[in-house]
Amino acid sequence: MNPLQLQQVVKQYGDKTAVNGLNFKVEEGEIYGLLGANGAGKTTTMRMVLGLIYPDGGSITYHGKPYHEGLTRILGYLPEERGMYPKVKISEQVTYLAQLRGMKRAEADKNLKYWLERFNVPENYNKKIEELSKGNQQKIGFIAAIVHKPKLLILDEAFSGLDPVNVELLKETVKELRDQGTSIL
Repeated sequence: MNPLQLQQVVKQYGDKTAVNGLNFKVEEGEIYGLLGANGAGKTTTMRMVLGLIYPDGGSITYHGKPYHEGLTRILGYLPEERGMYPKVKISEQVTYLAQLRGMKRAEADKNLKYWLERFNVPENYNKKIEELSKGNQQKIGFIAAIVHKPKLLILDEAFSGLDPVNVELLKETVKELRDQGTSIL
């Protein structure tokens, strides 16, 4: 059974069809990319998978069951637009987001410190997002998406704002997560 499957998914906004009859599946430990021009429906598709918006037709299932709110615990999401609160400390924000997904605070804090070290930004632990460069904001957003060890990771423009060295670092991390069984869209 496929962890994530979309069958004949349709999404319309008024008379504009954003997604029309989309079919795909993402296996466990697989990276699946959505390619297309601006306005092709990639972000809309991701938002439907996340349950932020609902399809007008077709089905989205996870392990054969319709999406429901309980799945948010197993999802990690890095949005195209940075979604972190600019005036809240990174340590507070990331651990809080992990707690919302069922992780204990101490474990979330430990994981956060690990990932900050791994991404060469441990000094950002007590900083606010607004104090960081765009590239470091992107790294923190990525850390927030993976700190709770999601089974399904959804990345929208994951490399935006990163220099080539950090693009490689993120790519390697994504491959490691895949090798550990995380499904990645």
